[in-house]
Amino acid sequence: MVCKKGGIAPWKFKSLELFASKVKGPLFHLDLNQTSLDDMSSIRTVSIVDERVEVHVVKVLSVAKPLSIQAHPDKGLAELLHAMRPATYRDANHKPEMAIAVTDFRALFGFAGIQELKDVIRTVPEVAGLIGHEDADKLMTVKEYHDGNDVKSSLQSAFAKLMTASKEAVSEAVNKLKGRLNDESEIRTLTEKEELVLSLERQYPEDVGVLAALLFNYVKLSPGEAIYIGANEPHAYLSGECIECMATSDNVVRAGLTPKYRDVQTLCSMLTYKQIFPEILRGVPVQPYVRRYTPPTDEFEVDCCLLPPGEVVVMPPVPGPSIFLVMTGEGEVQADSMSDGEKAKEGDVFFVPAHTEVRLSASGHATMQLYRAGVNSRALYACNAAAAGKRSQLQNICEMAS
Repeated sequence: MVCKKGGIAPWKFKSLELFASKVKGPLFHLDLNQTSLDDMSSIRTVSIVDERVEVHVVKVLSVAKPLSIQAHPDKGLAELLHAMRPATYRDANHKPEMAIAVTDFRALFGFAGIQELKDVIRTVPEVAGLIGHEDADKLMTVKEYHDGNDVKSSLQSAFAKLMTASKEAVSEAVNKLKGRLNDESEIRTLTEKEELVLSLERQYPEDVGVLAALLFNYVKLSPGEAIYIGANEPHAYLSGECIECMATSDNVVRAGLTPKYRDVQTLCSMLTYKQIFPEILRGVPVQPYVRRYTPPTDEFEVDCCLLPPGEVVVMPPVPGPSIFLVMTGEGEVQADSMSDGEKAKEGDVFFVPAHTEVRLSASGHATMQLYRAGVNSRALYACNAAAAGKRSQLQNICEMAS
């Protein structure tokens, strides 16, 4: 696990990334001491995971400016990209991720439904012009009940035309759209998407991502709600604070709303082009004050604990290591191997080894908001069960042989 600071406000620690893998360096074990990121020198380094382990990354994100339109490759594509361009795609792993809103959170995710896309082509000539008559007509004639491959083919072709348009054509289209919407705002109320377009243009002038945003779902999360982002799905975080957990990888394919390197051809070819609004995850209560977010991937899960002052909760042991992060409030954290609890306050991070029970208590006048991130328990239990089965099978063979 590696802890980093820098770059995004307004949290006490401008940014926080916690890694559990060999890729980012050694694992820092906090031993449940009173250690915050303000004093990195007080963290003791120990080796407690095998060199081969590459688990997950936990981040606290405060998005003050929209992040890039991007997608993360699946494992097969990641291996190919890494082999072909290791300087750009630095590893061969996939990067499924989950964002849990801490405040109101806004994002773009996946393509809008076919009817909404038709409305864009019909009412936004600046987008239709860049797509071109042929591809625009194909989308306009597609029906929702048509074969999925037909819809995907039409959408992929139209999106690629938009994203690969010349800088001059994009600049002209964005400026025309901005001028038209500003004029129309004098006589009508703009839609949320139109307001979003103007906001994006102010931050990324003449960027094709301003136009592409109209083709995606506009997702609004309230605190405690989450979305899971699988491989090859387009997305962009727009604003708000979240806890983000993902598989350990640096692989990001960007194509808009960014000054960084853009790999437009790869992004356009890799996307699933599914048209579905993302499922909003609200977590499952596992005990009083604790909700668990379990995505459909083996690498991670996240527990959110909202503990009122004076209350106590015991987090049962899990078969893998965990990272505990105190977001707000104060209290005590006590592992089953400790005789006394340790003080915990906003910004404190604790590493807890596998099979360790943890007792949490809140004090002060505010609710203690705490997150636990670890390897997906279901996957770990399944692995343990499989290993136990193999041991039992081997024992039976030995007994038969004797």
